Amino acid sequence: MKRRQAVSHVSKALFDAGIAEPEAKAKVIVSEALKTGFSQVFSDDEISAKDLEVIEEALRRCASGEPIEYVTGRAYFRYLALEVTPGVLIPRRETELVAEAAIELIRKNSYRSVLDLCTGSGCIAVSVATETGANVTASDISEKALALAAKNADSNGARAVTFIKSDMFEKIGGTFDIIISNPPYISAREYARLDESVRNYEPKAALLAGDGLKYYRIIAAQAKKHINPGGAIVLEIGCNQAQAVSALLSGNGFDGIECMKDYEGRARIVSAFFKER
Repeated sequence: MKRRQAVSHVSKALFDAGIAEPEAKAKVIVSEALKTGFSQVFSDDEISAKDLEVIEEALRRCASGEPIEYVTGRAYFRYLALEVTPGVLIPRRETELVAEAAIELIRKNSYRSVLDLCTGSGCIAVSVATETGANVTASDISEKALALAAKNADSNGARAVTFIKSDMFEKIGGTFDIIISNPPYISAREYARLDESVRNYEPKAALLAGDGLKYYRIIAAQAKKHINPGGAIVLEIGCNQAQAVSALLSGNGFDGIECMKDYEGRARIVSAFFKER
């Protein structure tokens, strides 16, 4: 089978299985199997039997609903290529906007110390470290997530990142110029409506948060103990949580609260400043 034929074959099979974006995922599967760029998957070069087996196995997994990032073991986030594995949340496009907002604040205010709470794959921590040179502390309750985040930091040359196992602020010491977090924020009702590819494969603990505001209450109440005067906080939120999260921050000494929208025009990022300790 030629490369271009393999792309067509995989794309059709994914389409028939009801998988979203079949053509894009077909290109990813073939390019990853052949370890080549997207521009080279439409050639008439023949595919070896060994590589075809790899493609067919990836197709089988993707057609069953498994996220393409887990199938290939790779996700792309801003300027980074990240390793992803089952048991660790897959980085999302909207989280790139969280990192972008934080990076802008770091540069504008010359912040040097950063806390990334609930780091997961390390996507935010590694982006901030590589793009700003700030010293980053990244925490998570999951040892599996921390091990993966450390690998991603190493593979992307992020040397100024320290990883700590902590249940929210429990093991966090010291203060920081900016705190960033993409915590779990899905309510039980919302979780039941999530796509099966999320519910069946991604870690429930990284998504589910009681009524959805559980971890924002913790952050709003405890962040002020760990943030320097004039410091900032940047949070990813659910699309219906802007008012509630803003009120939590306002009630705990934060001002200058701003809500930013994602690519679909939904309020998904909240930033604020803390003036006094």
